[in-house]
Amino acid sequence: MNLILLHLATTLSYALLSLIIWRQLSTANAESGVLVQTKPWLNLLSLLPIGLHIALTYHYSVGSAGLQLGLGNFASLIVATTCLIYACYSLWAGKKSLPALSLPFGAIASLLPLLDGPTTHIPNSELPIFKIHLMLSIVAYGVLSVSLIHAVFMSYVEKSLHQHKLSPIINHLPPLLKLEGLLFTIILIGFITLSAALISGGLVSNEIQSSTFPMNHKIIFSVASWLLFASLLIGRYFLGWRGKATRKILVMGFLFLILAYFGSRFVSEIILRNPQY
Repeated sequence: MNLILLHLATTLSYALLSLIIWRQLSTANAESGVLVQTKPWLNLLSLLPIGLHIALTYHYSVGSAGLQLGLGNFASLIVATTCLIYACYSLWAGKKSLPALSLPFGAIASLLPLLDGPTTHIPNSELPIFKIHLMLSIVAYGVLSVSLIHAVFMSYVEKSLHQHKLSPIINHLPPLLKLEGLLFTIILIGFITLSAALISGGLVSNEIQSSTFPMNHKIIFSVASWLLFASLLIGRYFLGWRGKATRKILVMGFLFLILAYFGSRFVSEIILRNPQY
């Protein structure tokens, strides 16, 4: 019962804040066309449903028998991470549109863990090094998923600006250069955690299978993704790469992550019904 109330509180908080922010951003002075600025405390208040959302994710992920994570809970975590990054950036930059875009999705995603059904125990999750590896992997996949969402959003904004299709939301966004700077900050955080996840994964494989990096599809696609993200960051910070070309490399790197993670989980959970890490 308490868990249902927490779900309701999270969804309603997301929905209420989304409604308030959208209404304020859409309100314009009829004569001058000046948009009404959102109250600064709304960005701070948005941390409340995000905190509840993360608490729900933690509840479903950490069971008494070990770490457990279904596809619904993982997707919920990605959206919660997006909401958190956008809310924190808006608090720092003083912009309002990013939470307005992410909070409505948070209201829906906070309910996704309910679709997973009975949780299943992940083999070997009682090992401390495995727990570290799994949590690093979750953070890496989540943050890099946010980078892809942000890149797609940037492409939409860029297209709207070129076509002069302005809206209250776009008018309140940071400049494209700052949005691109945020994108590479997210990619850098994801790359660091992915690197740590690969290292810890090697330690786990050595302890469980006596092989540091067994040659399987997960390792191959994960390393290929790591190389693409590494080249992207090197090109950005040393060669000044930017624009659509960098986003294409980002999409390629993320697709390899999808093949490494969701491909194996889909086969094991949905087809074979035999969860594995």
